[in-house]
Amino acid sequence: MQNDNDVQSQLLRYGIDIGFLISGFCGAVLLTMKKRKQKIRKSIACIVAGTLCANFLTPLVLNFAPKSIQENGKYAVAFMMGYMGLKGLEIIVDIIEAYIDSKTNKT
Repeated sequence: MQNDNDVQSQLLRYGIDIGFLISGFCGAVLLTMKKRKQKIRKSIACIVAGTLCANFLTPLVLNFAPKSIQENGKYAVAFMMGYMGLKGLEIIVDIIEAYIDSKTNKT
């Protein structure tokens, strides 16, 4: 068990959260299964993109979320980020732009 924690802490040092990866992977696979007439190359790209988006964008999304979601819903958010994949990235950019605009308009 000690080695598991060591591996997990090593991965976290590089920004890789196993829970977010697994949640995002499952979401991306579900999205890929929904699109039946998709080529295998595109399906693999979708799964990889969803998994990476879940790992790297979930912490950013959680910063804008209420405390209850930060504590209890982080893996659900990672699942949704995996499902949305690159579309999720577009949504996050829009949210950040709106947040920045709201801060700059107040001053």
